[in-house]
Amino acid sequence: MKIGLLGLPQAGKTTVFNALSGLQASTNLGQKTEKNLAVVKVPDPRIDELTAIYKPKKTIYATTEYIDLPGEASGKKSNSYWGTLRTVDVLVHIVRAFESDTVAHIKESVDYLRDIRDINSELIFSDLNVTENNLDKVQRKLKAGKEKDLQDKEALLLKCKEALENEIPLSTLEWSPNEREMFQSYQYLTLKPMIVMINLEEDQPAEEFVEKAQEILKEMQEVKVLSICGKLEMEIGQLDSEEQALFLEELEIEELALDRFIRESFSLLGLISFFTVGEDEVRAWPIRRNTRAVNAAGAIHSDLERGFIRAEVFHYQDLMDLDGNPGKLKEAGKMRLEGKEYIVKDADILNIRANVSGGKKK
Repeated sequence: MKIGLLGLPQAGKTTVFNALSGLQASTNLGQKTEKNLAVVKVPDPRIDELTAIYKPKKTIYATTEYIDLPGEASGKKSNSYWGTLRTVDVLVHIVRAFESDTVAHIKESVDYLRDIRDINSELIFSDLNVTENNLDKVQRKLKAGKEKDLQDKEALLLKCKEALENEIPLSTLEWSPNEREMFQSYQYLTLKPMIVMINLEEDQPAEEFVEKAQEILKEMQEVKVLSICGKLEMEIGQLDSEEQALFLEELEIEELALDRFIRESFSLLGLISFFTVGEDEVRAWPIRRNTRAVNAAGAIHSDLERGFIRAEVFHYQDLMDLDGNPGKLKEAGKMRLEGKEYIVKDADILNIRANVSGGKKK
């Protein structure tokens, strides 16, 4: 999963990036000319529990790649900036709501609802440019009598152009499966799942800010609004686990905003995780919801998908209900064999049986 952080200069993007990644990238605007990159494991208490049970040689978490782009003023973003954003799976708009006497807002006043609207307008305008460029290419080919089967693509692009010219994000419209397939090469920004992250001070009323933002975004599909105190969460993220636990207890914080952020990112992409366990390795495997067992096997290795016989399946919660004792699973009737068409559930634990290179492989 690749996540791109965007927003205006001094909105706190790099602060949130540091909180997510545990890094200490410079938050000085004058020093920020290149994007920051980090690949970070996705925290999952279930993997921690399974590791304690199986005591494997190694534990592998699902990972997320974060891209923190340099803040650029409205209307001054480069083609490279937009091109990078088109490669990500989830857009995260860090929007500033905190006041500061030392950090000036680029627009001379703090108005987070205005900034949300402005960034959305920029996304729409960028998609309009992509649409017009591709429409021009398609229409020239049609006029020249080449590739006459492009009428469907022309109709799609005209539909997109009309919506975008009226400042309507493409995610607010209904699209057929065939249209969505044609979309893939365009990587439209206003079709990407998006999280609007409101960056607050500790004493600001988070719920009130979130509700107002949700109101102006209500027509957009696959958009979530969260709040965060980026500075505080960055400081917490740079503590070791013991100090972090004490700090959270002292502040009576039950869950970091960043943990909610990870869950929402998975949810927006329709992702779940299944696990493989054993003495050698405990590992999380992210897959799309409603994935069949045979395709889940392919996430591990293509040979397992080709030679799939069946999957031995039990659920994480069933194991926990049996005091974390794997030996009790069969006796309790919680271990079962499933075929290719079985739909893998979140937190299923799979042992794939496959015929690989003439032999069976687990």
